[in-house]
Amino acid sequence: MISDFPRVMSEIRRLFLVIGILLLATRDGGAERINQEGRILGPAPQVARPTLFNTPEADAVVSAMQIMPVTNPWNEDISQRPPLANSDAMIAQIKSDLSLTRQNLRAFYEMNYVLVPDNQPRLTIPFLDYPDESDLDGGIFPNGKYPIPPNMPVESWPKDTGGLSLLQWQMDVNNNGGDRHGIMVAPGLGSFWETWQMKLTQSGWQASNGAKFDLNSNGLRPAGWTSGDAAGLPMFPAVPRFDECERGMVEHAMRLAVAKTRQEYIYPAVHYASSIPASSINYPAMGQRLRLKASFVIPSNWTIEEKAILLGLKKYGAIVADNSGGFFSISVAPDDRWPANCFDHLATISIDNFEVIQTTGPTEGPRSPGAPTVDAGPDQVIGIDDTATLTAVISAPNGGTINWRLNSGPAAVQLTNSNTATANATFSAPGSYTFMVSVTDNIHAVAYDAVVIKVMPHVRMANISTRVAVGTAQNVAIAGFIINGDSPKQVMVRALGPSLTPFGVAGALSDPMLDLRDDAGNQIATNDNWKDSQEQAIVDTEFAPANDSESAILATLPPGNYTAIISGKDNTTGIGLVEVYELDSTSRLLNISTRGFAGGGDNALIAGLILNGTDNGTICFRALGPSLASFGVQGVIADPRLDLVNAQGTKVGANNNWKDSQQSIIQSAGLAPGNDSESALLTDLAPGNYTAIVSGVGGATGVALVEAYHLP
Repeated sequence: MISDFPRVMSEIRRLFLVIGILLLATRDGGAERINQEGRILGPAPQVARPTLFNTPEADAVVSAMQIMPVTNPWNEDISQRPPLANSDAMIAQIKSDLSLTRQNLRAFYEMNYVLVPDNQPRLTIPFLDYPDESDLDGGIFPNGKYPIPPNMPVESWPKDTGGLSLLQWQMDVNNNGGDRHGIMVAPGLGSFWETWQMKLTQSGWQASNGAKFDLNSNGLRPAGWTSGDAAGLPMFPAVPRFDECERGMVEHAMRLAVAKTRQEYIYPAVHYASSIPASSINYPAMGQRLRLKASFVIPSNWTIEEKAILLGLKKYGAIVADNSGGFFSISVAPDDRWPANCFDHLATISIDNFEVIQTTGPTEGPRSPGAPTVDAGPDQVIGIDDTATLTAVISAPNGGTINWRLNSGPAAVQLTNSNTATANATFSAPGSYTFMVSVTDNIHAVAYDAVVIKVMPHVRMANISTRVAVGTAQNVAIAGFIINGDSPKQVMVRALGPSLTPFGVAGALSDPMLDLRDDAGNQIATNDNWKDSQEQAIVDTEFAPANDSESAILATLPPGNYTAIISGKDNTTGIGLVEVYELDSTSRLLNISTRGFAGGGDNALIAGLILNGTDNGTICFRALGPSLASFGVQGVIADPRLDLVNAQGTKVGANNNWKDSQQSIIQSAGLAPGNDSESALLTDLAPGNYTAIVSGVGGATGVALVEAYHLP
């Protein structure tokens, strides 16, 4: 029916690549990235250039990172773990090893870091003291090959380095010495590197040793190997950061330094640095975990940063990682954005407020078999008067407590049966709502998943259409549309040509043919002349085409992505109109995306929609051109312009380059075009008929994609 069908199918796949799943298509359950604290992380972060820790750009990246697996010891909830039998004796020993003026908790501004892109150039760095316990990562002994950027921060900078520049601190121009740790993090590679006594010399960087860690693994360094820490532990996952403290909760265990330890290490430590015999069990071992007692009352007037630290010490605790400095201290990032005196109250907390807990081993606690899992199911789109049924698929070999909760949304929600796998939610206002479901068995990490419910107002896309120039081969017209919801929907798809002529359209397609396919390219139905099949059923819909040579398909389609291919019989060309009408009020039409040639006059690419209802509808129109080239589309329009008119022909909106206006709201909707010269317009429209016209700036022509998305 269509010549050069393989090429046409290639174009269909390109169309859906351009459309993507976006925010409006049905997704598979379990796709959310949620960390151990139950915080939705969003898309995996990207790092384009070396980014220092004390910047908003770094905050955005690290807040979206899963730093070590949720089952990792640094992320383990130890709030319910029993204390050691000798906890009181060990706390007394830790306290007695310190002078009277140092027997309270201290926050030290120490460990900073830099985020690097995947392609950060590797530099040779000699390891002077422990090359045999270092990860060379491609270097030749005793040298490592590490991704060290020019703006590499070294421990304590800039909070406690006076007026020295970063370069001066890198070179240690005042011979301050010290541990001088360095941390490089590559989120895209899932790796980070840590050094000790790192210094920039005239011949390049050097350090005492180097360690590489996997962000996605619970693997340890070889037994007996040191790292930047005397316990052989990583530092990056342990340091309270500005972004998390400002959110109000440190979401991991912290790095703890005490005065003395014994000659033993316990999981997850792999190294000790002590002369005290292992038999002296009242001295902590490397890897020992302490917890702030639940009975400690956090004063309400303390700073948000102090509260974040203390909440973290109650839930995740602190792991003994070093025995130097003569303090009972936790490391804090030396961020120059910390408010003045924001950690002062910590120094009033005596060591007596802590207890030593029984730790879990490599196959215990959250790392033991039988962890619960949960799938919140696919996202949904419903009407404001509908009730959302939230259904989770749960596996909990050890039993568990189920809980549904509203994570975010524009208004209050009535949630019933929230402690069962199936809950119900009713809404008072339209918008996008995210619900979180959790399963807790008090052994493993809490299992989380989330589902998004888009609640639509009293308005629907009753019809979506596009007028387009129909060519041959890969230049046939291809229209994609999305049905969203939880039940099949009956639609009428039409391809018109001859009936356009009475409306003044010149060069109308004389005999359009229609092919309907799913997003896998499987043919659902095909039609040449609408009376060939389904004639009476089509007549009954009152949407029968006006000309017998035009095409129509009546179909009941499950939620998903669909493509209508419009071609001319016997390779004829001309102007055609593709339309989709909803014939019931079950699932919703939420999008049409049509790729075609945008020329001048009657050859313009024109998309129309009809909104039915009593409320306004929020619609985002887009006109794409340059970004299509990356999907293999040739001859794209260089600079598309978008004009929106109502049924009376009055212009109600226009855009040339999408960043000219509405940039932030278009980005927030997840619909930002891929090229700055492309167009987008997000607007509230009253029920009625509307037309979006795509043309080229300066009379330019080419292949374009016009889209309309119905947003909650």
